[in-house]
Amino acid sequence: MRIISLKFFKGKSVNKYLLSLMVLLPLSTFTFAQDAEEAENAEVEEVVTTGIRSSLIDAISIKRENVGVVDAITAEDIGKFADRNIAEALSRLVGVTTNRDNGESTSVTIRGLGPEFNLVTLNGRSMPTVPPLWVGGRSFDFGDVSSSGVAAVEVYKSANAILPTGGLGATINMVTTKPIDGKNGGGISVRAMHHSSVETGDDYTPEVDLVFLRNGEVGDDAKWGFSISGSHHVMHNRESGTNEITWLPSPIINNVPGNAVVTSSNARADGAFFYPSGLLYKNMDNERTRENLQTTLQWEQGIVTATLDYTISSVNANQYGVEAGTWLSGWDTTAMTVNQNGAVTSAFVNGTYFNGGIFNNNFKWANDDTNNKSIGLNLEFRLTDNFTLTADYHDSSAGYKGNPGGSATSSATFGNGCWAAWGWWPVNEASACFRNRTFDFAQSVNGNLQWEVDKNFQGADTGATEFDASDMGPREAYVNYQERKSDLDQFQLIGTWDNNEGMFMESLTSIDFGYSTQETVFNSQKWFNYVRTGHIADGDPVNMTYAMMPDDVFTKVSIPGFLGSAGNFYYFDMSQEDLFYWFGRAGFMGDLNTGDGTWWNAYGPASDWPSSCYRNDAFDADGNPNGLRAVDMYEAPTSNWGQLEGCYGDRDSISIIKEDLEAFFVNFNFETVTDAGQELRAQLGIRYEEEERTSSADTTVPTNTVWSLGAFSYGDKVGLMTGPATYTGTGSNDYVLPSLNVTFEHAENRVIKFAASKTIARPALEQMDVSVSTPASFSWMYPATLGTGNPALEPYESTNFDLAYEYYYKEGSYVAVNVFVKEIEGYHGSGFEQGSFNGVTDITRGPRAALATEDNADALCQWTAPQGYWACGWSNQFDWAWLNNTGFTFTCNGAADCFADPGNGNAVFQSNGDDPLYVFNLAKPINQYDGTLEGVELAVQHLFDNDWGVMANVTMIDGDTDVDPYPAADASEQFALPGFGDAANLAVFYENEKVSARVAYNVTGEYFTGYDQYNPLFVTERSTVDFNATYNVSDKAAVFIEGINVTDEDVHLYSRYEEMTFLYQDHGPIYKLGFRVNF
Repeated sequence: MRIISLKFFKGKSVNKYLLSLMVLLPLSTFTFAQDAEEAENAEVEEVVTTGIRSSLIDAISIKRENVGVVDAITAEDIGKFADRNIAEALSRLVGVTTNRDNGESTSVTIRGLGPEFNLVTLNGRSMPTVPPLWVGGRSFDFGDVSSSGVAAVEVYKSANAILPTGGLGATINMVTTKPIDGKNGGGISVRAMHHSSVETGDDYTPEVDLVFLRNGEVGDDAKWGFSISGSHHVMHNRESGTNEITWLPSPIINNVPGNAVVTSSNARADGAFFYPSGLLYKNMDNERTRENLQTTLQWEQGIVTATLDYTISSVNANQYGVEAGTWLSGWDTTAMTVNQNGAVTSAFVNGTYFNGGIFNNNFKWANDDTNNKSIGLNLEFRLTDNFTLTADYHDSSAGYKGNPGGSATSSATFGNGCWAAWGWWPVNEASACFRNRTFDFAQSVNGNLQWEVDKNFQGADTGATEFDASDMGPREAYVNYQERKSDLDQFQLIGTWDNNEGMFMESLTSIDFGYSTQETVFNSQKWFNYVRTGHIADGDPVNMTYAMMPDDVFTKVSIPGFLGSAGNFYYFDMSQEDLFYWFGRAGFMGDLNTGDGTWWNAYGPASDWPSSCYRNDAFDADGNPNGLRAVDMYEAPTSNWGQLEGCYGDRDSISIIKEDLEAFFVNFNFETVTDAGQELRAQLGIRYEEEERTSSADTTVPTNTVWSLGAFSYGDKVGLMTGPATYTGTGSNDYVLPSLNVTFEHAENRVIKFAASKTIARPALEQMDVSVSTPASFSWMYPATLGTGNPALEPYESTNFDLAYEYYYKEGSYVAVNVFVKEIEGYHGSGFEQGSFNGVTDITRGPRAALATEDNADALCQWTAPQGYWACGWSNQFDWAWLNNTGFTFTCNGAADCFADPGNGNAVFQSNGDDPLYVFNLAKPINQYDGTLEGVELAVQHLFDNDWGVMANVTMIDGDTDVDPYPAADASEQFALPGFGDAANLAVFYENEKVSARVAYNVTGEYFTGYDQYNPLFVTERSTVDFNATYNVSDKAAVFIEGINVTDEDVHLYSRYEEMTFLYQDHGPIYKLGFRVNF
């Protein structure tokens, strides 16, 4: 274990992080000394506290009385939890920062460890979860439980053998109201939420919370209790920002032309530079409805207390919007500037390509439904005066259906056609060209994208300087859909024996022990589909579908100075209904043939869309066909069309992961008093866990490489054939997890705490999925990458040490400092190797590809000279070698391992045993890294005697788990913890019988958040201000107002260095106005 030294404090933003404590520590020292002196001289007076003060006093009681390192928040009364959002309430605690999604807190980072390293339980139970995007943790979502039904939230920072494993940073236990112990009554809270960014949704959306509790007695020895709580929350907002920008490292991908003018101050020894893959600006409109219901029924009679509870929750989210701009990647760069870090901060992109670039007007949509259910039964038996036995069982499930957001959002691209209508055929109108693109990240964090436009009709300049609706037509779409379900059954048997007679030793006060068994079954199904229409060629904008689009469907949206950019950003919008309608009708049926003289109609629903998406019932109200064209726009429309909505194609994979977990645990609790009257308490625990897991998947795997002319059914020139396969993998592990917690009150109200433990956190379920992900596209230039999960993946392991000092100098007030160290082992990294897979051979390296050399790159173009050079501009050496293999017949010509392409009839050659094995890039997660995390937590809470109060805390973290941004080619091959960063909170509140108000200031330091394909990603330092105020109209009624992020702080993520923006978003403040009535 390393000793924390003075180097720990180097580089910290002292002025910002410690401002609150620098002010408050001297003030608190003076105040509690003064209060102590006054207390000695004052008469004893009973004071009844309520409201914020009451909840803070209760939380301190939990913190102080627990032998471990624990923080807590409590409700002052039923239905009066401090915050409407539990994650927001947790952010007031030392070491805790919230992670906000569209302004709403959904998860937390604790001690620099992100949500995937923290376990959230409900009443001590592990709960199933299905995170909505690819891989996530196992933590129960805070939004799945109404805060109205929560009595307390406990944050265990040191281990306790009784608790389920899973939290390296902390275990967060949400405790719901127990009606037998509650106070009869209830309440309803109604709020109107206004998200300041909203544009297309409702200006005000409802939030309603309801809670009701009743209890009573039956006869002389029976009690009953019933409670129900629920909520209905709706949020509408607009999310404005950039796309997720991947910066391409030049040692891996360098598309910059050799004749580009480069102005460079690059100080990197390796000379590497990083070029943005693209720059697009987006406006996404979100609608989210969250509902949940909890009910609890209790019966107590004699030695038994029975608790039956049921929880159900659902979230429905819809997202739709436009992302517009351009893909870059270095192609056609005329000039660029490289700074000292190697970042290409600005460039002029024009090049010599006649058609210019593609203006990508991407319509993006996502919709999903998440549903959770849980029914549980808890039986407590007080068998003797000193022995209690508790049996707890729950059957819970979490389900998800939809097409996820984020990087898996479905999208449909519309773009310019760049066509001058020469000869009036195949269309009789022009489309503008995209020219002179520039970006400048040195000028603006959003890249300051600008461009120029020209439009030519049969040789005459039309004078257009901007795109208009007549230039836009559909190009391609990516459609995602997923269904996932997780079922979890857990049984726990926990006994408590109180050593009332002082057996064995006087200091042994009690023993807690038990057994737990848990079964989790996770089912995942995924669909992905890529569809095209018209003529699609990499980097080439030419496409005739614009001529079939009615102009009045589009609305041109102009936003000068969007996100702080200098130019006039604009894009084209349409309704989602019109998007689905016109994408499949404005174009050609498709014949999958670019070499037949009608290259513009190569792609469409008839050629390469799934058959389930190809329809033949496109008619207008008069019965006339109004669907796709066959060859050109002079033909009458056909009745054929493509159904984009729900066009998922065949299922790509179905996987089932089963996990069985058994645990035995025991805590020995000790308490004694020294000769000097000092109280010493200790808890020695041990937990043994054994896990078995099985992962099976029906998936799609590569079977052959194939080769044809130009674009064909399996790719462009070369491609992969795939087929179904079933894979199964297993894994197992067992762990002995010791823990020690010690509390020593060396002087009155002055407590020293020490904790040591070993903890684990199991991998996300999808990391164990053996489904094989095959690449959507295949290139002869780069090896294809296959990805799969690893069912033998071991948990993260952490050896933890805590040393804390806590001084409770008056009721509701304290000062605390805590030093912690975590030695982490087995952190998951990307196992990456090259090798063969499934016996697939490589046709591009075999004897039939002997003529595919650089010398023949232009051979097919020249061969077509007598036919008008129809193969120029797109063919290369592989097309020439292919043509020779057909005997210049374009057919198989009797060759073995060859078949006719179902789309265009051209020969498709399959790889065979004469070809060498294909060398894939093979990726799967493995246990790879070790590291140390160390930190200091400082906290002050003070309740003044004049109705004011203040809370301040700061967490500073260091260690060797940070990421080095320098490596250009292998940046992801290093150990780094997501969420690793400092944080500070300052809250000031005022409360009397009529008014309560609070202002909170939160600072989250810069932290590492993960990797994209090539780069480490960071979130910049961010500070937010929130407030809430309540006016009690009467004992039963109150009105309140709340503001979140009132300073309108933006979100900025970057790759490697701050000038390399990865994502920039503006969410805007949120305001809520409402009332509460209790009864």
